[in-house]
Amino acid sequence: MEAWRKLSRSHLRTLLAGGVGAALGAAYAHFVGCSTGSCPLTSSVWRAALYGLAVGAIAGWPGRPQRGDRGP
Repeated sequence: MEAWRKLSRSHLRTLLAGGVGAALGAAYAHFVGCSTGSCPLTSSVWRAALYGLAVGAIAGWPGRPQRGDRGP
């Protein structure tokens, strides 16, 4: 449990979430994306991966410590 608490506070969680987001964004653009190329987000696998990276990193960003939690 202590290892999970340290991981949740570190930026390693941000990197992991960003990597997962980039992979999911690229997979979505590749398999589902726009076939005509007119869709700004899914017309390029790289653009979708960068967007997924940003969304994943924001979702994985560590929040403020709770009251009573000590810093690292």
